[in-house]
Amino acid sequence: MNLSWSRLARLSRKELRETLRDRRTILTLVMMPLLVYPLLSMALNRFLISSGGPGETGFVVGVATAEESNWLQSLINDPRSTPPQSIQDASSGNLAEFKVVVTEDMDPDQALLANQLDIAAKLEIDGDEPSLITITAFAGDQASQSARRILIERLHWLKLEDMIGILKRRLPDFSSFEIATSEIGERPSGNVLASIIPLVLVLMTITGAVYPAIDLTAGERERGTMEALMASPVPRWWLLLAKYVAVVSVALLTAVANLGAMFTTLSLTGLMPMLAGEGAGLGLKQMALIFLLLVLFSAFFAAVLLSLTSFARSFKEAQAYLIPVMLLSLAPAMLSLMPGIGLDGMLAVAPLLNIVLLAREILADNVHAFGATLAIASTVLYAAAALAIAAKLFGNDAVNRTSDASIGSLFKRPSETTPRPSVGEAGMVVALLLPVSFVVSNALMQWVRRQEGDVNVTLQLGLNAIALIAAFGLIPLFATYLGRHRYRLTYRLSKTSIGFYIGATVLALGAWAFAHEALVLADQWGWALLSEDQMERTRGVLEKWKTISPIVLLATMALTPAVIEELCFRGFLFSAFSNVLRPWQTIMATAVLFGLFHVFVGSTLLVERFLPTTLLGILLGWVAYRSGSVLPGMLLHFLHNGLLEMVARYHEKLTFLGTEMQESRHLPPTWLAITGGCLVVGIAIVWLSRPSRTVDAISA
Repeated sequence: MNLSWSRLARLSRKELRETLRDRRTILTLVMMPLLVYPLLSMALNRFLISSGGPGETGFVVGVATAEESNWLQSLINDPRSTPPQSIQDASSGNLAEFKVVVTEDMDPDQALLANQLDIAAKLEIDGDEPSLITITAFAGDQASQSARRILIERLHWLKLEDMIGILKRRLPDFSSFEIATSEIGERPSGNVLASIIPLVLVLMTITGAVYPAIDLTAGERERGTMEALMASPVPRWWLLLAKYVAVVSVALLTAVANLGAMFTTLSLTGLMPMLAGEGAGLGLKQMALIFLLLVLFSAFFAAVLLSLTSFARSFKEAQAYLIPVMLLSLAPAMLSLMPGIGLDGMLAVAPLLNIVLLAREILADNVHAFGATLAIASTVLYAAAALAIAAKLFGNDAVNRTSDASIGSLFKRPSETTPRPSVGEAGMVVALLLPVSFVVSNALMQWVRRQEGDVNVTLQLGLNAIALIAAFGLIPLFATYLGRHRYRLTYRLSKTSIGFYIGATVLALGAWAFAHEALVLADQWGWALLSEDQMERTRGVLEKWKTISPIVLLATMALTPAVIEELCFRGFLFSAFSNVLRPWQTIMATAVLFGLFHVFVGSTLLVERFLPTTLLGILLGWVAYRSGSVLPGMLLHFLHNGLLEMVARYHEKLTFLGTEMQESRHLPPTWLAITGGCLVVGIAIVWLSRPSRTVDAISA
């Protein structure tokens, strides 16, 4: 029988084509890394912002009076309170800073409970000297506990220096021993990526290989799509080899996609130096070695999976076999995170663990030739053995004669026009929106930072508007074009009666006030976890906005979001979801998505924005449903954003609102009552209005 490499290539292409045509494979291969890593980086950024270490201004200590503040600050600033050089050397030379503030509006302990301080202090001053200093920390807060410990140590160093000075004056011959520090061994590189990536390597390769391995063996057997081996001119092991190539390819592509998404995310968010160490990163040599290691790892794990799935008779049975394997595979990856474990001895030939440790050594630039060679050779042998077992267990069925369609058919436009996109298309658009907007916005932010202040505020706002159009405008537009849908129906651009526009205007006059109050309440309830430094930067941005034309501000921050976001959420997604969901379900689904996408801003999670934007999304969705058009919602959205931006810009000039507006972040009760009345009237107008003609309502 003529078993040429060309025949193997054709069989492998056929198996790979069938696998890649499955949307679940595409989701695992592309969508998961595009979604997961931006979310993880934003969560990490948010954690770092609100984490326990001292910020750029150091720890904040609260006292009740100015006299206590002066005394405590003088004690901290006294050179004698500085730890000895040996202590500083043992702490990498980092000296914590303390900023003493007077809590005028409340007791220091209350300010500490309100998360306004790191620690609180109380000084009892007897005569001209403090006789007792009580330092209070927040129970269970690591940062607060650390701040208290460091401050107490500093004060004790001051007392110790005082006592040594007294002894030397009393006993001129007094002397004490000195303490020095030294180190032996190799200092860790601080490259956290060297520990993280092996774990990702295991998890993502498993994720990418599991489904194709099951589908190409047990799945085909369960569907009855295999024929008897004797009836096929191709030997069973040759068919298995083609399936093996397909599984390895998908596993490798998944691992590469995940690593690429990870490094792109870390680079765009500026987290790479923090995790890899200053000046560290991945060079071309390391990238090439990691890629080769991915090939080896994928080959090994795909062989193991096929040896199990070839034995299973159904999809469910194969899943039952693989779940324990997946759980056991996590153990080597977790062991690689432990210090003191290296690629030597028996670990060099331990299946899976040796590859994980080799990946860590490559990323740490500390590869030992012997251990690496032993790990690679043993893994190749393990893969060959597993593949041989799979060939024995493969059964008596050959590959079926399946569809001739290719992966390119996913991007082929249908021959006939359809009215609206499907829910599946909407899901793909939602999955793409986050990573694309994340990459575009962060790339622009990185570019602005590199300009070192040469980019003015007007240009920055213009770039933000372009980023919004690129993600939320072009992606749904491309999906509409690719699916050959009718633009007018997809984006719900129907004409409607004038009453809806009047109702939208009145609603906007009331909605902005309650959005403002929701943000204030989120801050007061502790949902806004940004540090004071971050808040100061935000206030600085608002101050810069006061220097630009209000027309520019309205065009970039009100008009562009109103048009683009409404076309996306109440247009494309609304019309797609309405195919299968009830009206209230469609309204809620688009509102929640609208709220979530406003949480993912830049490289930080702004949780406090979820509530007001979701409530606004519900209101916009209801108006879109009642009117059957996206246009009244655009007007409502524009006026809502515009009023908020103008209030933020002219806050200090709104003297006609009364003194309460100047003294409190909340709006005056009178204005809340007026805006609440506008909401009620606007809802009534929209409810009583009727579309001027038959429109594409959700119920259609």
